[in-house]
Amino acid sequence: MFTTRVKSLYPKFTMAERKVADYLIMNGDEIEDVTSHELARRLDVGQSTVMRFSKKMGYSMFGEMIADIKSSGDLSTEIQNGDGLFTVMSKVEAKYHELLKSVTRSNREEDLGSAAHFVDAADTIICYGCMESGLLASHLCWSLVGLGKSAYCDADIIQTKRRLRMLDPTRDLVIVVSKSGDKSEPVGVAKAAVAEGIPVLAICDASDNPLSRLATSSLRVIEIADRSTPMTSMGVDAGVMLMIDTLVASVYQQDRKKYAAAYRGGIVAAFSERRE
Repeated sequence: MFTTRVKSLYPKFTMAERKVADYLIMNGDEIEDVTSHELARRLDVGQSTVMRFSKKMGYSMFGEMIADIKSSGDLSTEIQNGDGLFTVMSKVEAKYHELLKSVTRSNREEDLGSAAHFVDAADTIICYGCMESGLLASHLCWSLVGLGKSAYCDADIIQTKRRLRMLDPTRDLVIVVSKSGDKSEPVGVAKAAVAEGIPVLAICDASDNPLSRLATSSLRVIEIADRSTPMTSMGVDAGVMLMIDTLVASVYQQDRKKYAAAYRGGIVAAFSERRE
């Protein structure tokens, strides 16, 4: 989890914070019960930098971060040139496992409850995502349709903005999926919704970003900015899928009887259409 989190937040670290991150990544498997004061002395940075780094990483205490690093074992899941294919698969599995745990850790139960309440209460829901996130937004849309919700998804940003102008701010909802949270298209949709007074649920990176600042409620995922090889960002979409499916399951929990009936009705209708 530690390595995944560092890669997600690295572009947002100050130079001094990157020094801390690099040291812990390189020496994580040999780290002892070091104090924040001792680590700051070793790296010739202020103790406040070390403490700020651990807070930015999402830990409530410095000691919690050190314990997490020590329990992570081998911090390297990078695929090396000489790795056999089974080793490659094992490292990809470890990468997925690490990232999914990090996504779970980044979200609080009250955030899930707030998001589920917004979706449950909404009459009409517009889902939007750009490019790869558009596929994830479409999956969310169809999952909500399966629960009987009136949900729509359009990859065209112009059509999306036109459609959201017809929403009722007191009864409807816009969900924006953006792994980074800073792309102009999803942020633009969120701004348009806010201008109309429509609540915005964001599914975006756990770090501070323009989309999360606009949103009424947020669910956090982990984006890894490094795209130097196909392997560096593997598992990111799986983290988004985890939050989407968790959201759908949380909505289902709001009224299991109602949503079970809607889901069964949808399945029956789908099979009836196939027979015809």
